[in-house]
Amino acid sequence: MNTIMHSLQKQFKNKKVLVVGLGLQGGGIGLVKFFSKLGAQMRVTDLKSEKQLYESLNKIKELGVRFTLGKHVVEDFLWAEVIFKGPSVPWDLSYIQEAEKKSIPIEMEASFFASYCPCPIIGVTGTRGKSTTSSMIYQLMRDAGLSVFLGGNIPNTSTITLLKKLIPTDYVVLELSSWQLSGFHRKKISPHIAVITNFYPDHLNYYKTMEEYWYDKTALFKYQKKGDTFIIPYFLQDKIYPAPLSTMILTKAEDFKSKLDYLQGKHTYENAIQALAVSRVLQIDQSKAYKSISDMKPLVYRLSKIATILGIDIYNDSTSTTPIACQKAIESLHNKKITLILGGNSKNLPHEKLIDVINTYVEMVIFLKGSFTDEIEPFISKNKRLNIIPFDDINKAFYKAIEVTKKNGVILFSPASTSFAMFENEFHRGRIFTQIVKDYEEKKAE
Repeated sequence: MNTIMHSLQKQFKNKKVLVVGLGLQGGGIGLVKFFSKLGAQMRVTDLKSEKQLYESLNKIKELGVRFTLGKHVVEDFLWAEVIFKGPSVPWDLSYIQEAEKKSIPIEMEASFFASYCPCPIIGVTGTRGKSTTSSMIYQLMRDAGLSVFLGGNIPNTSTITLLKKLIPTDYVVLELSSWQLSGFHRKKISPHIAVITNFYPDHLNYYKTMEEYWYDKTALFKYQKKGDTFIIPYFLQDKIYPAPLSTMILTKAEDFKSKLDYLQGKHTYENAIQALAVSRVLQIDQSKAYKSISDMKPLVYRLSKIATILGIDIYNDSTSTTPIACQKAIESLHNKKITLILGGNSKNLPHEKLIDVINTYVEMVIFLKGSFTDEIEPFISKNKRLNIIPFDDINKAFYKAIEVTKKNGVILFSPASTSFAMFENEFHRGRIFTQIVKDYEEKKAE
């Protein structure tokens, strides 16, 4: 056990720890396992039901944790000596506020991890491209022979468990959502190297204004010190006020002087130049860095081609949860004949530009049921709309797409909205779509 873990064991042995939001992506599970191992008394509360959380609960059933599911009760919050709040749990939740009145500390995994991390952190945020940029940075560092770990807003990973093995000569790349960064504000800390990919309207079903959303993002660089580095696209420089103490590097997509062999769209070059900027800060050989980035393949459910059936290329872009994400996907494939499957629940985001792009570049549109679909369907050109009544079954939607798409065309699954109308989250949605395509492909091969 290293020095950090010894210190945490002394601090948390027999301490009452409440995890608010077990979730389905592994973060809450990691927290429960980590603090149970340190000897803490654990409770978990989540608004999801036992049935919804079955898989997560199954992974910690032997740890003797007390659960409150399907609701919150104030007694759990006042019982705790430390509370770990899930990223999407609002700070103004009444139960959180009751705990704060009693001076009970409220922590978040990513910021707690960062406050104890013994090595440099490279933090990446933005509305789009966080995962791709983080993965590019991680891969080029690995290829350069550096000891580097990837964590943060990554499904099925537990960032806090990295504290068991990190040493000062390591590096950590953290993908950070605005929600996670709210915890950095509270601790007044920022990563040593900060990267912002872009900033577009999002999460307005959570934030009251775009200003609130941007404020949480600013924790990435606001508390940087002299000697730290801040990497940002040139088109966002006017939003950086006051300027941080760190060195600011402005990037432009056209400055990436190589071809991306597998990634599609101009926006991927914006990601690439930022990863390259990190490599320069770390003094990595540039020819090696270019090769690592150029060889990068699409991440799962991010405009990734999953099959070619009957001469039709099929793309899974399930992490498209905003209109801008779908717009970028269409623009990346604009020279193809696109059949677009989109729809789901609204996040109250501007969608006028997406409608223009659909009406300009998309051949046919197949809608999935949801409030976002209700918002935009009347504005899509009538000759493009295949089903006036939206499908409430993604399987039927895909079969319709296969039926109407001609050879050399493209089926683009890019919902542009959240998945909760029919799925647990965008990753569950992506898995289901991939399986439907795989099943269809196997039937055709029989």
